[in-house]
Amino acid sequence: MEIEKIIFFRNFLFKTFIVGVAFGFFYFITTILFWNSWLMTWIEAMFKINDAELGHLMLSFFSTLRIILAFLFLAPCIALHWMIKRKNRTTRA
Repeated sequence: MEIEKIIFFRNFLFKTFIVGVAFGFFYFITTILFWNSWLMTWIEAMFKINDAELGHLMLSFFSTLRIILAFLFLAPCIALHWMIKRKNRTTRA
């Protein structure tokens, strides 16, 4: 694989990771802000779930988001970064 393609994929994965973290942070802040408001009572009435079940759903969502961001985006980004550094080190020597 050419070095330019590796750099492109690394930058793409890293930027996707950053956007995912930003969306996760936004979802976390909105969840905390609206937890004890009319919106949560509306969600509980509409989907017929109680507060404990909603808490489990939120925990599951953020856990899944963390796993996806870490293993599908950040780990390949780090591996590609490592490949770029190794390739640059061998071409200089």
